Amino acid sequence: MEKEQNHQSYSIQSLFEFYPASVFLMEQDGNILDANETFALRMGKNLQECLEANVYDLLPADIAALRREKAEETLRTGTPLSFEDERNGRVLRHTIYPSRSPEGEINRLLIVAEDISDFRRTELELRESERMFRSITEQISEVVFVNNSIGEVSYVSPIVEKITGYKPEELIGHVFFEYLAEEEIPRAIAIFTDAMSRQLTNQIVELTYRKKNGSLFQAEIHSQYFNDNGSSGVIGLLRDISERKLLENQLVKLSTAVEQSPAVVVITDPLGNVEYVNPMFTLLTGYSAEEINGKNLRILQSGLMQKEVYEELWQTILSGVIWRGEFQNRKKNGELFCETAVISAIVDKNGVITGFVAVKEDVTEQKTYLAELIAAKEKAEESDRLKSAFLANISHEIRTPMNGILGFSELLKETLLSGEEQSGYIDLIQESGKRMLNLINDLIDISRIEAGETRVHLCETSVNNLLCDLNDFFKPEADKKGLHLHCSAGVPDNESIIKTDSAKLNQILCNLIQNALKFTRSGGVDIGYTKKDDHLEFYVIDTGIGIPVDMKEKIFDRFHQLNNSLTRNYEGAGLGLSISQAYAEMMGGSIRVESVMGAGSTFSFTIPYNPTLHPKDSQHSSQPSVLSTQHPAQSFTILIAEDDSVCRLVLATLLKADNITILSAVNGQEAVDMVRQHPEINLVFMDIKMPVMNGYEATRHIKEFRPDLPVIAQTAFTSAENRENAIKAGCDGFITKPIKKSELHSLVDEKLGC
Repeated sequence: MEKEQNHQSYSIQSLFEFYPASVFLMEQDGNILDANETFALRMGKNLQECLEANVYDLLPADIAALRREKAEETLRTGTPLSFEDERNGRVLRHTIYPSRSPEGEINRLLIVAEDISDFRRTELELRESERMFRSITEQISEVVFVNNSIGEVSYVSPIVEKITGYKPEELIGHVFFEYLAEEEIPRAIAIFTDAMSRQLTNQIVELTYRKKNGSLFQAEIHSQYFNDNGSSGVIGLLRDISERKLLENQLVKLSTAVEQSPAVVVITDPLGNVEYVNPMFTLLTGYSAEEINGKNLRILQSGLMQKEVYEELWQTILSGVIWRGEFQNRKKNGELFCETAVISAIVDKNGVITGFVAVKEDVTEQKTYLAELIAAKEKAEESDRLKSAFLANISHEIRTPMNGILGFSELLKETLLSGEEQSGYIDLIQESGKRMLNLINDLIDISRIEAGETRVHLCETSVNNLLCDLNDFFKPEADKKGLHLHCSAGVPDNESIIKTDSAKLNQILCNLIQNALKFTRSGGVDIGYTKKDDHLEFYVIDTGIGIPVDMKEKIFDRFHQLNNSLTRNYEGAGLGLSISQAYAEMMGGSIRVESVMGAGSTFSFTIPYNPTLHPKDSQHSSQPSVLSTQHPAQSFTILIAEDDSVCRLVLATLLKADNITILSAVNGQEAVDMVRQHPEINLVFMDIKMPVMNGYEATRHIKEFRPDLPVIAQTAFTSAENRENAIKAGCDGFITKPIKKSELHSLVDEKLGC
C-alpha cells in the first residue's frame, strides 16, 4: 500500500514538473500546497517562495478578486470551471478542478493555467483562412467540395445549387455517390477507395451526375487526398462539362464523318499546300497522308487539263466564291482518273482566307459507264437501223420466191403449155420453195439461238464423209457457175470419226460454202480442214469479191450484211454467218475471217477433236428409200390426222400407192374415234396443232388402247422441245413440214417394216 502511494505521489510530482502549463494545488483560503516550476516562473518567484505564499497575495488585487470568485464558485458547485483572461497580450485559459477529502468534502482546488495565445492566433488565422476559402469558393463557377474518409460531403460551395438544384445543406452529411447515375456508382466508389488508400493527388476523372430534377449531366472532377491532424478525405473541384462533351461528341462525329466519308476531303493552306487529307484520298490516289502533307496538289496533275481551268479555279476561290468542276488527274501509280470537285475558301472572323477545303468524288466509273451508255445507245440505234433494213430485206426475200411460186403456179393453169414448159415452171416453183424454206430455217435457227433453246447434241460423225457429201452436193452449182470446187481431208478416214454435233457442223460448212459460191465469179472454192493439237481447224477459201477491213467483224452481227442498200447484187437475209458463229462457239470453238478486197476471203473455224475409240465404217452415200411395192398382196391402211386441207392433200398424194389405203381425220377427237372404228389402221400421221383435241392428247388416248400402233408426229413446229413433247405423248417418229418425199417414204418403210 505504501508502495502504491509512493508511486502515485511520484506520478503527481512528475505531472507538476513536466507539464508545460502552470499547475498548482491550494487550500480553500488560497494557501499554496504544491506547484510546478512553470507556475513559479509565471509568478516571478522561485518554487520555495511560492510554496510558502498565498496565491491571492501573489496576484494584483483586481485579478486576485476575480480568481477568488471563480474558486468560491467551484467550491460551491463542486464541478470543474474553465475561464479565460487576457493579460499583457497573452491569453490564459484557467481550469479549476475541485479535490475532495476521504469524507467527500471539497478541501482543495487544483488549478491549471495554459497559455493559449498561439492557439488563439492559429484559430483566428484558420477562421480567416476559412472565410477567404468560402469567399473564393462562392465566387468561382466550379463546385468546391470536401468529402471525408468515408465519402460523406462535409463541405460544398453554394454554386452547387445552380448546377444540380440541390442546396448545400441537402448534400452535407450524405455520401457523394448518392447523386451519381446508377451505372457510375461502382466505378466512382472504386476511384474514391483507390485515392484514399494510395493518397492520390491531382486526380482527374469524369462522372455522370444526377440533378435534383432527375436529369443527368457530365462532370469533370479534379481532386486530391488530404490529411489534416488525423482528419483525412478528398477535396476537389466539380465542373459541369455537358456542353463541352456535346461539342466534343459533335467534333468526334464530324471527324468520323470526314474520316469515313466516301468522298475525298482535302484541306490546304492559302498556297494550296496540303494540311489534311482523309483516308479516301489515299484510297483513290495511292498517296499516304505522310507523303502528301506539305506538298502542293499540283502533284496530281495529269498534264491533260487546259491551263485556263486552273486560272479560273484560283480566280473563283480567291474571290470567296465556291468553285465546281472536274479534273482529270493522275494517281501515284500513273493511272488516270476523273473526279468532280467542290472547292471553297476557309475564312477567319476577320475575313482573311486561311486555307481551302475541297470535297472531291471519283467519277471515273460513272464517266466510263456514261461512255458505255452512249456507245450502247449508238449501237442500239445502229441495231435498230439494221433491223429495219433487215425487215425490209426479209420482206424482199419472202416476196421474191413467193412471186415465183404463185406466178408459175398461175401459169401452170394454162392449157396450151407444152410438156417442156410445164416441167420448167415446176422446177422454178421448187427452186423458189427451197429458197423460202432456207430463209424460214435461218429465221427459226436465229430465234432459237437468241432464246437459248439451241443445244449441242454429240454423235459419232465421219468428218471426211461429211466433206465428201458437201462436195457432191455443191458440185453442180459450182459447175454451173464455171468454178472449181476442191475438198481436202486433214486426217485419214479412220481418224476422222469424232464425237461432235454433226448437224451444226454441217450447217456451218453449208453456210460458208454457199456464201463462197455466191460471192465468187471466177476461180473457185477450196474446202477442208487440218488437225492442230486437240482441235480441227476447218477452212473455206474463195477467190471472190473480198470484205472491207471495217466490215470484217460486223459481218458476223445478226441482221448485218456486207451491203444493205437497194443496189446490192446478192440475195440473202444476212443470218448465215451469225448462225455459224453461234454454232462454232457452242461446240467449243471459234470462227474468224481473213480477206483482201477483190482477192477473196478465207473463213476458218475450229471445233474440238474428240476421236472415238472404236470408229465405225460409215457409208458414203445411201440410196433413197421408196414405198415398197414388191409385195402387192400386202396392203396397208394409213390414217392422216390433219386439219389443213392442202397439207392433208399433199401428204395423201406423197403416200399414194396401190397397196395403201388413206383415211383422213380433221381433228384429234375424230382421229381417236377412227382408230377405234378401224382396227385395220397400220400407221397414223398426227398433226400436233388441231382443233377439238391436239395431237399430243389424241396420241395419248390412242396409245391407251392401241399401244403398238405406230404414230408419227407431222408438224410445222421444229424445236427440240416439240420433239420431246411428242415422244412423251407416245409418238414413234417426228417429221417436219414441208415434208420431203424421200424422208417420208423412208420413215413409212421403217415403221411398216417394208
